[in-house]
This record gives sequence, C-alpha cells and structure tokens, in this order.
Amino acid sequence: MAYRIIRKIIYPIMLRWRIASVEGLENLPKSGPALLVANHVGLQDPQLLITTLMRQTGGKKIHVIAKWKIFHTKLSQKWLGTIPLFADRSKSFLYAKELLEKGEMVLIYPEGQVNIFSEIREIKSGAARLGLLTRVPVVPIGLIRTSAPPQNEWAHRRDFMFGRVKIKIGPPLDLSPWYNLTIDKPLIKKVKAVIMSAVAKLANKTYIG
Repeated sequence: MAYRIIRKIIYPIMLRWRIASVEGLENLPKSGPALLVANHVGLQDPQLLITTLMRQTGGKKIHVIAKWKIFHTKLSQKWLGTIPLFADRSKSFLYAKELLEKGEMVLIYPEGQVNIFSEIREIKSGAARLGLLTRVPVVPIGLIRTSAPPQNEWAHRRDFMFGRVKIKIGPPLDLSPWYNLTIDKPLIKKVKAVIMSAVAKLANKTYIG
C-alpha cells in the first residue's frame, strides 16, 4: 500500500522535479535480488533514489538501512522496507543478508555519512561482504548534486526537503572471480575497490581506498 501511494502520488507530484536526470535504469534487475550500492551526497538520497528506481522494478520494495529512530519501527520496516541501524552493526548486516537471500533488493551507502567532496574514502566493508556472501547482482549507482552542498546542520535539513540530484546507474558488477576465495581483509579491500571505483566513476568522483 505505502509503495503504491509513493509510486502513484508522492513521486509524480512531490519528488519528480528534484531528479535532474536519470541514466541507466535498464541496468537495474526487474526481478530477483540485487544489492544496490551508491555514494551519499545528501539526506535526500534514499527518498529520491528509491522512488526513482521503483519505476523500473514495478513497485518492488527496496530496503535501505535507516539511521533515524523513527524508521526503526515494525510498521516502517513492513511498509517502507527500512533496515534499522542497530547499535550492534552486525545485526543490521545479518538483516540485510537475510533479505537478499530471500530475493529482495537492498540499497546500501558504504560511506556511512554524507560526503559533499570530490573523493570517496574510508568506506565500510558491508557492501563487499554482502556481495561475496550472497552472490547477488551488485549494481553501482552514482549520485551527483545539482543543488548547492550543505555547509551546516540547517542546510542538511533543508536538503532533505529541496535537494536535487542526477542519478547514474551502472551495469551489475561481476564479483564471481572472488566467490570461492577466503574472505579476509586483503580480499575485502580488493572487492571494496572494485565496487567503489565503479560508484565513484558514475558519481564523477575519485575513490581512494
């Protein structure tokens, strides 16, 4: 129900004007599981990205990790597809892994915070580990700001309501050469570089691992 309302009413009326352009929607799987990996340029990212991608998935729910407590409720998880960011981060990781194994789509931001700069650094390992363990398609997504970057807390909140972005979706990445290897720190570093280099290229940024 919630997704139908978002797709039919909220996106066309309230959000479409905030999407400057979209490229590569054809690279998004129309069915089955997928791990969507994006850079993070503002608080508006999840709502703008999910409502845009829903046009290609036919309304299939896209689950995303949510920091704000208001999105940790059972109702939010069921209706909006949120994944609570637990104090014990391993719980959030296992939650996302289970969803992928059930055939769901999961959106993840490895930077873990808004980054308005031209370089991507110090990312989390969750995307690489999920890609290796679940072996689902990993789709890189680049977000490019078209509105001025926020410089303070008030500007970040304003961004949530009015920020605009360009969205570029790349083809799924092939991680199969590493599926049968031992998952250790060197392998995680390698796979992180593969994923985030693709994301950074789409976002017109540079990845420094």
